[in-house]
Amino acid sequence: MKLEKFTGQGRKVNRHISITKSSSFGIPPTFYKENDINTKSYVDVYYDKEEGVIGLVFKDNNEDGGFKIQKYGKGDSIGANIIARSFFKTYKFDQGEIKGRYMPEKIVDPKIGIIYLLHI
Repeated sequence: MKLEKFTGQGRKVNRHISITKSSSFGIPPTFYKENDINTKSYVDVYYDKEEGVIGLVFKDNNEDGGFKIQKYGKGDSIGANIIARSFFKTYKFDQGEIKGRYMPEKIVDPKIGIIYLLHI
């Protein structure tokens, strides 16, 4: 047997990506760790207006534009915020309407790579 001691009592286990009223995406520590966001510094944001889907593609560099990933916390509690005001203003989102937590759908697009879809 390989018993592993659980040491996460009191820790939030959240895999949702949040959209805040202040035009940001929130990446919780559990999602951050499980999806290796720690190796990424930027995110490209996509939007399909007809389907009501926002796509996030995490990347290493900012060669072709993207939003900076702002990390917070330490140890196993590292998460991130992505301030994307220009994205939300361009598409005229009502932040009060779309704020909340969204369970991302992870897909692989042949042209884009790994993309996390938020069905808003």
